[in-house]
Amino acid sequence: MKQKRSKSLLLALLNSLADFDGALSEDAIELLDELKTRSHIFPPLYADVFALPHSATCVDLVDRITSLSQEQVATASYAFQIFRYYEQILRANPVDSSPQQKVAYESQVERVRVSVARTKAALDESLG
Repeated sequence: MKQKRSKSLLLALLNSLADFDGALSEDAIELLDELKTRSHIFPPLYADVFALPHSATCVDLVDRITSLSQEQVATASYAFQIFRYYEQILRANPVDSSPQQKVAYESQVERVRVSVARTKAALDESLG
């Protein structure tokens, strides 16, 4: 049960960071404080966004976020939104769609792949 709560806290944190304006909001700080008490391993997407190993825990994530500059947090937050959208679009694979819908879907997937590649490059540059 606590691990499921940790996942919802992570999502809330990253969504909070998506509204990032240069300083961590009170909501983000509260979420970081709560996540600091969790030792769960979090999903690979979060690890990728913050350049952490896939074995990293919530505590590692909090340490990483608090050690980053405001620009790095903003870049990671943006990357999370792009990567999450990519995950969602891959799940929406239109098996029983018309040929036109399949072509449109494949075109959208390709645009998102290009965006993911650019975002990864920016993330790697930002987080080193």
